[in-house]
Amino acid sequence: MRIAIASHIVLDMIKSADGRVTESIGGPVCYCGITSRRFGFDVSLVTKVGNDFPKELFNMLQNNDIILSDNVRVDAPTTKFQIDSQGDSRQLLLSDKCKPISIEDVQDMKVDCWLASPVIDELPQDVLAAIKQNRGEKNFVMLDPQGYLRLVDYKGSVTLKDKLELDLSGINAIKVDSQEMAALTCGLQGLGGMEALQSNGIEFVIYTEPWAIHLLHRKMHYWLSMHDIDTVDSTGVGDILCASFSCAYLKEKDPIWAISFGAGAVKAALETRQIGLAKIPAMSKIEQTASYFYNAIGFQRLS
Repeated sequence: MRIAIASHIVLDMIKSADGRVTESIGGPVCYCGITSRRFGFDVSLVTKVGNDFPKELFNMLQNNDIILSDNVRVDAPTTKFQIDSQGDSRQLLLSDKCKPISIEDVQDMKVDCWLASPVIDELPQDVLAAIKQNRGEKNFVMLDPQGYLRLVDYKGSVTLKDKLELDLSGINAIKVDSQEMAALTCGLQGLGGMEALQSNGIEFVIYTEPWAIHLLHRKMHYWLSMHDIDTVDSTGVGDILCASFSCAYLKEKDPIWAISFGAGAVKAALETRQIGLAKIPAMSKIEQTASYFYNAIGFQRLS
């Protein structure tokens, strides 16, 4: 199967919780792309980088079976963030921003499914609408709305909108944290917020808390407890969750296994105590942790 990932590649400068500073390639293209390859998926990228993007990073991605075509280079700087990672939370500073993705970039893609995950301003809502129209052979679109919430002040500091108007029709699965949920549901939280998102026709609503991952599917609420993990960098774990859930569901058609694989990939990634892309776990470790979660999942049938 082939998954398309729509997002910008970013160059991150990560300050980890222990004070180390690491320069790393990042963004959903990298975290979701490499994770999807772990699941045996082919990957198509809808992204843009600038002429400042180093050749060695092209080669590094190619070594991970993530192929960047020459036409992703544009006359603008590559998107860059400075990230101050504080365990499970982060502070972001935007240094540079690349050109946005266009409708022409997505409308003729031949893929099975989509993962749309903007980082900041690169995926206009008309382009998201085009993705939903060209939704792929498996009729599946996963959305991480993180980039739609982000605002940048004159110093480059990234803050979040309190309210977000976004057309969620045609989205099969969505992953949100508490701030994203509140912005999309006029302040709702928890199960009420998940049900409000589901009312848009979304089949799978994934809600992440610092130490728990929830799934609402039809009238079933599932949750997995993530016990405290002493991690130094959480950058990219949301992307790893999105890709793992999507790939596992499309392969197995079992939402319980899919969320177990998603949570398993997150736990395995955090337990590496690695920074940047180095935290993406091997498939054997993901499978081992997913099996544990599958037998530990909590569930509740809703009335």
